[in-house]
Amino acid sequence: MKDWFAGERGAYFFLWLGIGLIALFGVLEYRFPRAAQLETARGRVMWQQETRGALYFTLSDQQQLVLYAKGDGDGRQRQTIRDAELYPVTVKFFRQQKTGIGFAPGAFYTAYGVAVGGKEVASLGQVRGDYRRDNLIALAMGIAAAAAGAWRVRTLGPSSRRAGGGRPASRRSR
Repeated sequence: MKDWFAGERGAYFFLWLGIGLIALFGVLEYRFPRAAQLETARGRVMWQQETRGALYFTLSDQQQLVLYAKGDGDGRQRQTIRDAELYPVTVKFFRQQKTGIGFAPGAFYTAYGVAVGGKEVASLGQVRGDYRRDNLIALAMGIAAAAAGAWRVRTLGPSSRRAGGGRPASRRSR
């Protein structure tokens, strides 16, 4: 049996994979909120649960939020939330991006900024840069996969697409 990965199917697979990853980059960049879209929640942290890629927490005003590690490259915002049982914080969040988790009821809204005493721990521009750095990996992989797929489709040529392994039909069989 011929390996589909090395044939025409594999070439088109890489081409479409690359196009999909490039589109994913575009969607992720488009979905990042503007400063005017963010809402504010204030209070002390009443409950928190850290997972591998996020920190879920509830403020004293009953707002449930999630701070993703992807948008906090240096970890300062997560550390501020961990310490926020002692002092109140202000969190900027985007209500249109919510998630549910299995270990706590309700919707958790994505947090994009944490401030203590009116001073931002990280600006929205820094958070955007952290997200973009992560998203650029998807873009680079998409460009590489699309280029590899396009090159493979181009090098396959019409002779490899013929029936019978690329041999032209004999005059007798016509």
